[in-house]
Amino acid sequence: MSANPFEFAPFRELLDAIPREGIDSFAELELRFLAAMSAFDSLRADSLTSGQNQNKGLFFNELIGRLLERCAGVGVAKRGKRRGVLLEKVDVDLCFPSDPAEPPVVIAETKMAGTPQHPGNAGTTPVEGRRASADTAKRVREIALNVIDLKLADAEGGAAPIGDIATWIQQQRPAVFALFGIRLTDHNDHALVIRDAQRLANSYANGVGLALYTARDFATPEGRTDYVAIPPPGGMSIDDALRRLCRQVRAAAH
Repeated sequence: MSANPFEFAPFRELLDAIPREGIDSFAELELRFLAAMSAFDSLRADSLTSGQNQNKGLFFNELIGRLLERCAGVGVAKRGKRRGVLLEKVDVDLCFPSDPAEPPVVIAETKMAGTPQHPGNAGTTPVEGRRASADTAKRVREIALNVIDLKLADAEGGAAPIGDIATWIQQQRPAVFALFGIRLTDHNDHALVIRDAQRLANSYANGVGLALYTARDFATPEGRTDYVAIPPPGGMSIDDALRRLCRQVRAAAH
């Protein structure tokens, strides 16, 4: 398979379906999203390299970006860099305005976590696969650092007193959203992922959205990459986050 995620047919078909079918929400394509994840992870469990596995994250970023653009009616930058204070360049998954010369007003981080057992990790990972919670805590810390760095670098925030830190984080530009696609292994993995997502939502993020799924049957290789959706907590669906994100982008665009 090519290093380009658009060369994987299920990914390309789903991305193309968004404008072709006028899809406006994640809920409308969730079943097809799970089928695409299943097809990709079936290959991952067999032969994909770690580099090729990154295509899943690139696809998810593009998927969320296209849904956001349909809602907001303006373009957003995908996979760009913006100036920070501690970091000269901060990696940002989605950003508005799209012009890299302009300071970000709204950003979104899109992350995938959790993988099936595959040849590269078979000796260290249980048959259920790598726990998503092994990565979400790290991802939340990375997002928190990027949030503070970007807010400090903002033209207005750089000279203004911070005052109450919690209020400043929520009100200072850029607004920050986090959207995750997460393969869960068991109830404990589920609980830890929700803990991390809620901590992020209660502190650094203006909104968090979760697409949660798990294997239909961990007892067989085929079942371990056949996915079913798990409902997210109230207010933390992908569409909940997208609606709030869209409102922020629209407000910034006018």
